[in-house]
Amino acid sequence: MPEIVGNLHLHTTASDGTGSHAEVAAAAIRAGLDFIVYTDHNIAVEGVEGWWRDAHGREILRLMGQEINDMQLVPEYNHLLCHFVADDLNNLAADPQQLIDAIHARGGLTFLAHPLERPGMGAAQEMYPWLSWDISGYTGIELWNTMTDVKWQLRSKLRAVIGAYLPYLVLTAPFPEVLAKWDELLATGQKVVVIGNSDAHAMSFSLGPLRRKIYSYEFLFRTVNTHLLLAEPLAHEVSQARRQIFEALQLGHCFVSNDLVASSRGFSFSGSSGDRQASMGDTLPLQETATLRIASPLPARLRLLHQGRVVAETTDRELTWQTAERGVYRVEAYRYYWGWQRGWVFTNPIYVE
Repeated sequence: MPEIVGNLHLHTTASDGTGSHAEVAAAAIRAGLDFIVYTDHNIAVEGVEGWWRDAHGREILRLMGQEINDMQLVPEYNHLLCHFVADDLNNLAADPQQLIDAIHARGGLTFLAHPLERPGMGAAQEMYPWLSWDISGYTGIELWNTMTDVKWQLRSKLRAVIGAYLPYLVLTAPFPEVLAKWDELLATGQKVVVIGNSDAHAMSFSLGPLRRKIYSYEFLFRTVNTHLLLAEPLAHEVSQARRQIFEALQLGHCFVSNDLVASSRGFSFSGSSGDRQASMGDTLPLQETATLRIASPLPARLRLLHQGRVVAETTDRELTWQTAERGVYRVEAYRYYWGWQRGWVFTNPIYVE
């Protein structure tokens, strides 16, 4: 299946980012992304969507979304990523269920942004988790958010200095509590698609006399991204390409990867049972037994989880597992990077039913 890589949570000068739409797109091209989705806070800008070309003739697809939250709340929790809808729906921000329903009625997708957070240092002690879990109908959750991870990792002065000069040391893996929450949601029988993003703002940080602009757009776009698996190569006609990306996200034909660790292009998780085939995000009808296969472009610690528990594990490029048990199967992959083991790939599940 054709694979494309993009970032679906980022900010520009239209809200609280530091780069223009063009500057952000140029940074994404340099980082090797195929598409981006702008998600400025509570605003959608017209006239931005479409293919954009940099000075070297390289192209990237730019799409529009929003990150909507109730700005009257203190702190401003319940941030919702609203993709493929440009309407002004801020009047619904105080009621997450109404907002989710309105986005989907307009043909959009919704993901709960940084659903569980940990405090950082200074101003970064403020957290913006998702608190209103009595909702339904959302597409999925943001499993791994680079800047949420960074905020936690730089929670002391020493860590902040190290992170400022050695940013490659910082990212580790999705928070265990986020993975556990995802497994909890999946155990209720609902399909919950996960994505991973940078949440890029490209801010400057200061610590006493030290002031340094770290975590630039380009750097962040080389970190946590979402890899989509398409049925056909990405179209150049914008509305068709938009539909392809929409469908891959809606179906969960995607995985989350920290691309700093290594390129994960080509990673796959598939299943078969009788004459039926499935990829990540698909339902696989069980015919006596099912065979699940993991294939990695590089050696990694591969873990197959069933209902949130590890059932098979190896350090290799492949893992094959046969099962007669129904349930939710997903994959985690880890690799060593700069001295210790980091989270690398986290796939959407195959639902064996």
